[in-house]
Amino acid sequence: MKPEETSKEEENKADTASEAPVSGDVIGDTAYSERFVLKILLKLANLDTLKDEIKEKSFEDDLCTLWDMTAERDVVLFLQKHEILNLFYFALPVIETPRIIEIIVGIIGNLSCHKDVVATLMKMDNFLNLLLGYMKADDSLVLIQVLRLINSNLFLAHDKDVAIWMNLFPKIDYASTLYFILKNSSNKELLVTALENFNTLCSYCNTEKTRTVFFTHFLKKEAMESLAAGFTEIIVNKRDSCEQDELERVLVITFQIILNLVGFDKSQEIYSETNDCVTTMISQALCYYEKKLINQKEIDSDVIDILDSSITIVNVLKITCESDKYFKACQKMWRAVSLIMKNNKNGNNFEEDDREELTEYTKKMVNPLATLMCVYMRTCSEEALEKILDELGEECEKIVNSVKDKEIQTEVSKRTANFRTRLKENVDS
Repeated sequence: MKPEETSKEEENKADTASEAPVSGDVIGDTAYSERFVLKILLKLANLDTLKDEIKEKSFEDDLCTLWDMTAERDVVLFLQKHEILNLFYFALPVIETPRIIEIIVGIIGNLSCHKDVVATLMKMDNFLNLLLGYMKADDSLVLIQVLRLINSNLFLAHDKDVAIWMNLFPKIDYASTLYFILKNSSNKELLVTALENFNTLCSYCNTEKTRTVFFTHFLKKEAMESLAAGFTEIIVNKRDSCEQDELERVLVITFQIILNLVGFDKSQEIYSETNDCVTTMISQALCYYEKKLINQKEIDSDVIDILDSSITIVNVLKITCESDKYFKACQKMWRAVSLIMKNNKNGNNFEEDDREELTEYTKKMVNPLATLMCVYMRTCSEEALEKILDELGEECEKIVNSVKDKEIQTEVSKRTANFRTRLKENVDS
């Protein structure tokens, strides 16, 4: 996250760091001044005067400038040389101003993009505990930087480092705090960062060596409920404030998270009461891609991964639900794809250059889309099946025949045939 923007006058004040420094005063190959950085470090080191310093706007501006500077590796090396992590460790306990805490944690997050800094930080158990303690903060900007810092560290962590994090998380009940944020926050940036953090935890902590601890600490019913709440808040309520790339990133990582949560032997038992949450997320995702395909005339291969993931999720959790939970979204997408394939023979509304890509795309969609629909028809109630067969008509046979999984295809084919036979017998009698 970037520091808050400042006025022109404040920017001029902060420009001290990048003004042409005197000979011998530059940091590495940058244009930044060593003296500027050393002045900040001295202020941080003097705990007797630090409380007064943080009240000055100029000190906040200088820290913001330092935050920007840490994008340069030479600056990071210079700060390491002067033991910046130790300075922050001793300074943070006397700082109560959320904005200053946010900036300092943000600086540490930037520093954590370098392996040698991560290696140093992972040896500072007390400092890690202090930083994790800020997960209890009620300031969204502080929380964003803590989550970002953890992500940066896990990206570069070795197995032994991941084990350290997994030992620390239960001590502060990290999972419950993360789930609370996802379930209750309305801050879009915080929610997106929390989802990224959840996905990072699944990617780097749900591994062979730490899988048991991951299961014990993170696999709770609240995990799926909070995930659905955060997902819905972004996709539905904050949709207009999201860039397309950001929105689609949320869709993709949400399903990656769900796959991790349902990848355990006891997943069905744990999430047996969260089927509505799961099917709502599936439905919202499919509706998004269906509208993108029809309204925006855009091809997106991510939807194939979403469909494949949905099949796995529904099968593992043995989900049965009302058809409007996700089947209707599938049905609308199926009809859209069928229409495109039909029109493709005689031209369509897509650009000429996209015609070949479109053909390949729709072919790849047919099997997972038909499979997800058949997974529903295999287990739905007879009342629901009657309604579906009535709506689909002859289209049902095409859907069933498009399924590559022979077991599912055979089961649904038999069920629909038997059901139609019984209906005919009832009518005849």
